[in-house]
Formats: sequence, structure tokens, C-alpha cells
Amino acid sequence: MPRRSASVCALALALAISLLGIAPACADNGPEPHAFRHADPGDVDYYALVLSWSPTHCLTEGHERGDDQCDEDRQADFVLHGLWPQYDLGWPEDCYHGERPWISSDVIQEMQGIMPDKEIVIHEYKTHGTCTGLSPSAYFAKARKAYEQVTIPGPLDDPQTQRFLSPEKIESEFQAANDWLQPDMIAVSCRRGNLFDVRICFSTDLTPQACGANIDQKRLCPLQRITVPVSRSDR
Repeated sequence: MPRRSASVCALALALAISLLGIAPACADNGPEPHAFRHADPGDVDYYALVLSWSPTHCLTEGHERGDDQCDEDRQADFVLHGLWPQYDLGWPEDCYHGERPWISSDVIQEMQGIMPDKEIVIHEYKTHGTCTGLSPSAYFAKARKAYEQVTIPGPLDDPQTQRFLSPEKIESEFQAANDWLQPDMIAVSCRRGNLFDVRICFSTDLTPQACGANIDQKRLCPLQRITVPVSRSDR
């Protein structure tokens, strides 16, 4: 399984935190996690279920592109972004060769309601699903099963008021709503000071498990407090 040596990124860390509110992976505490493209399908250690906070996406590129999830009448909050295969250190991407994989309209239709649109379904299988060694139908069935194991906390289920919370507070709300969820199984990421997504880790058979170095809270969001914006229709 591929691994890489440490690199120095103190300047990048300071710049990213000051401008974007995110922290790149640094080598201060060991090797830096990164993507391995065209890796061997199915050779993974665990999965990260990624739940994106739709209002943050719609503040920027989602609104500018006119994404369906940003329509004012949809009021989306957490949506299933994907189920990402992980190594203990690093992660695989784009595990196919030649033509891009094809996803049937039936599979795309089955994911309506929990994934934002057709484009994200296609992207997620190409980038992440191909690395699981599963067919599109099997991959999205697994993603749905993992998604359905997680209860969205009441305070984060279509909130009407913008909140300012620590990543740890968001994690604790998820733990309160899911009694099986341990602190080392979840992390929150942020972008430009806003909640971006929540990542929850599962084994390859979808048993909840501790996350690896990739899903590290300090890497994904080192801020003490972040904004949880609401959808445009709730402002």
C-alpha cells in the first residue's frame, strides 16, 4: 500500500489558516496524508462517510453555478457527499484506466433525495467509488446504508438561525444523537470559517471505527469556533 515521506509546509499552514480557515496536512507530526491516483481498486483500510453542509456550498460556488441543491425552495442542510475509501495514511482516487466509468440512470435515480444532483453522483463514483472495487450499484447501496446509520442532530436538522460553534460542539451533538459514535470516529472540516462537512469513519463492512490520520480534526479545521450558516431561504 502506498505511503509518502514527510514534507515541510509551515508557510502553507499559516497562509491557509489566515486566508481560508483550513489547515493543510503538515509533517510536524509525521508523514503527510495525500491522494494516490489510479491505485489498486478494493485495497483500502476503511471508509469515511462525508456529510456536506449545503448552506456553505451554496454561499460560494454552488450558488454561482446554479446547483439544484441551492434552490431557495429546497432548504437542504446535510447532504450525502460520498463514501470515501481511505488508507491508514493517505487515500486512493480515480482507480480506473481508460474510459471514464458509466453510471446508469437507475442508479442515479436511486440516490435522489440524499445526494444533491446527478453530477455529484457521477463524480463520486469516478473519484472514490472506483477505488472500492464495487460496481456503481453496489457502491451507492453501501453509501446509502452508511448514511442511514447516522442520525442528524436536531439542532443541525434544517436550523432557522445561524450558529457559531466549535468543531467539538458539532461533534458532541452528533454523538448525543448517535450513542454508538465515539470521539475518535468523527471530525469536522471547515472552509473560510464556515462548517464545510462532517466525516464519520466505518470499516469496510460498515462497522463504526476510529478514523486514521487523514480524518484528523486539527488537519481539517483547526479553528476554535466556526459559523454554521443557514440556507438562503431561512435568512
